[in-house]
Amino acid sequence: MRITSQMLAANQLKAGIEPSSKTLLDYIQNDDNDSLTSLLSKKTDTSTSSLTKKLQKDAYKNIKDDADSVTENAAKFTDEKSTLFADAERTGDYSAIYADIKSVVDSYNKLYNTLGKTSSSINTMCDLLKEAVKENSETLSAVGIALKDDGSLSIDENKLKAADTATLKKAFGTSSEFAKRLGIIGSNVSSLAKANINYVTNSYTSSGAASNSSDDLYSLMTSKFNSRG
Repeated sequence: MRITSQMLAANQLKAGIEPSSKTLLDYIQNDDNDSLTSLLSKKTDTSTSSLTKKLQKDAYKNIKDDADSVTENAAKFTDEKSTLFADAERTGDYSAIYADIKSVVDSYNKLYNTLGKTSSSINTMCDLLKEAVKENSETLSAVGIALKDDGSLSIDENKLKAADTATLKKAFGTSSEFAKRLGIIGSNVSSLAKANINYVTNSYTSSGAASNSSDDLYSLMTSKFNSRG
């Protein structure tokens, strides 16, 4: 039996319910906040915002992890308590130094690549990384490290292993300007990434919409940071 809207209205009256003039189609197509389309749209918007939020947090976490790696690898050389060179000179085995220098290059490249993939203004920190290399290019070149056109670093391991102790110390000893700069940049990028993670977590309204751009936070914070500390 076909049930009509008139039959539904009659049943509503019998039950003491004021019949509504709206049909199901009205509820679907209506522009007001109670319409099915509106309710579904709100749910979709919230889900999309939640996904965006997760993607942003994941991106900043990757940046933070890579920045921390840069800082840690640079600290192997700048730490006043480091015995890398003392051990190498005592034993004649420089393999640990070569491995740690390669780790610095690898972590630099990973951070540079991760920063370059984000659309956030934090990716301008890539310029500070390149600047640190350019300002120490002669010293780094002496141990086989060079800046490539894409901003990453290359390493000539034969040239690295051919460098004498004095040349290695100048590039990566405890007084290494490059290692110090790299450690500071890594620390600052990590702090910015952590702040942005917190910002993304807390800047969403109850409806799931972002209240501000995290780039605003970046602009405020970078005024306090520079590659020299």
